[in-house]
Amino acid sequence: MPNIGTFAATFVFLPSAVVISEPFDISVGIIVGATGVAIFWALLVLKAPSIRVSNGNLAVNHVSIPLELLGEPEVVTKQEIFDERGPKLDSRAHKVFQGTVKTALKIPIMDHEDSTPYWLISSKKPEKFAQAIKNARNHTLNR
Repeated sequence: MPNIGTFAATFVFLPSAVVISEPFDISVGIIVGATGVAIFWALLVLKAPSIRVSNGNLAVNHVSIPLELLGEPEVVTKQEIFDERGPKLDSRAHKVFQGTVKTALKIPIMDHEDSTPYWLISSKKPEKFAQAIKNARNHTLNR
């Protein structure tokens, strides 16, 4: 889910539409602006990444991988995120970024047949995400 600042930033569309339409018909500007803001907010919620750790798999949006193919997850801090998303980024990595989230989880892929070296996933709580992967992997291996 996007943070409140993202929702607030998109709200600026409403007064913009009202100001632009004011010389013609202000009520049209209010309707267009309010509708535009509602659409922006709906898209923010609907397009937010979906992360699930269950049934022996890690699934991010519509892509999943078995937990036994994952290496040790590494938390990417606010101080490291710029380099991980930029100069250090391997173009073959599976990336799921959210611009407003300043931390991430880097998960190595241990499958030698897969050319993807790691997954880099934005997460507001990367420590909890890493722990969820570890717990699920332990639960799957102990069956």
